[in-house]
Amino acid sequence: MMLIALIVMMLATLAHHLGLPEAIARVGLKVAKCPKCLSFWIALLVLVFVGCNVFIAIGLSLIVAYLSFWFGLLLGWLNRKYDELWQRLQR
Repeated sequence: MMLIALIVMMLATLAHHLGLPEAIARVGLKVAKCPKCLSFWIALLVLVFVGCNVFIAIGLSLIVAYLSFWFGLLLGWLNRKYDELWQRLQR
């Protein structure tokens, strides 16, 4: 176990020295700004983690990335309706 811990420490220190965490964070921020991208990558990671076939996981992730656009539109519409109802109640 000590050997594994030492190897992990050396790899983490080397990655930090080379600037890898900052590069990953920049890419992660770009992905986080796009709901379709975020849906794709999170769905892919979760599906692979639970043991789904990689090719099926990629296909399903593409489908949910597309559906996230429509779900976002639904959320926007519901938000607008909520605002309209709130304005009526405040009058």
